Amino acid sequence: MQFHRFDLNLLIALDTLLREKNITRAAEKVFVSQPAMSAALHRLRDYFGDPLLVRVGRDMELSPRALSLVEPVREVLLLIQATLGTQPTFTAATAQREFRVILSEEAVPGLLPAILERVSSEAPGIRVNIDLVSHTALSRLEYGEVDLCLCLDSLRLFETRAYPETLHSERLRPVHWVCAVDRNHPTVGDSITAEQYFSLPHVFGRPGGYSASTEELARRLLDIDLDVHISVPSLLHLPYILPGTRLIATLPERVALMFRDTLPIKTFALPFKTPPLAEILLWHKRNELDPAHRWLRNLIIRLTKELPA
Repeated sequence: MQFHRFDLNLLIALDTLLREKNITRAAEKVFVSQPAMSAALHRLRDYFGDPLLVRVGRDMELSPRALSLVEPVREVLLLIQATLGTQPTFTAATAQREFRVILSEEAVPGLLPAILERVSSEAPGIRVNIDLVSHTALSRLEYGEVDLCLCLDSLRLFETRAYPETLHSERLRPVHWVCAVDRNHPTVGDSITAEQYFSLPHVFGRPGGYSASTEELARRLLDIDLDVHISVPSLLHLPYILPGTRLIATLPERVALMFRDTLPIKTFALPFKTPPLAEILLWHKRNELDPAHRWLRNLIIRLTKELPA
């Protein structure tokens, strides 16, 4: 098999240089010296007949030829990695594997403990690293930085009109939103009207990594305009904010139920209609036939059907 005199050992250096756009950082990423990475860049420039990295002011930018290489080079390396890392069979009890999973906070109550308990009991050699969802979740799946993403099925949240064609998906449980206030709220009794809801000062959970305003995130998720007085970096913080205040929070019902018996708060169904939302499990098609990957995602799908909706 001929590769037109291209040294395949340079693929990793090329991929890292294309992503980092910096010789020093690229060298650190692949654990080689800066002179060695400089030499690799020289060989790559010679092979492609292109500078690849071009100095613009104090920074280095990718040349048009380098830009055209970013996705195919990354995809080739990920396919090689998936091919070499995939075993023809999978035995959960003896498997050794590490997975990185992106999870939305509304899935933390109930589902996350169930996943980790089942993995630890059925496949003790499998390690699971959890990241919380952000707007980069889809690109991280495409670039092979994570294996699975369990999040809200909201294209608006990811600022896109469609999921990438390279991703496969499974729609899971519906997500119901409620509002919550202090149990002894001065103006909210045993029910709440839409007028009361919109007139109260709102506290809203703002996931990390989003550039949009808190009000815009609320609009994308619930299709409503809120006057947000306070934002916190996690949905799980919201119930702790409410006791002793006039604030109102809007949050997934599963999160609110976690604190029903431990905090002096009360919850209500939202007094207006919101767009239907559900969880969705996403993964890259390159992992479709990987037995270990299939085992983990099927486990997650099965658990969402076993747990209360």
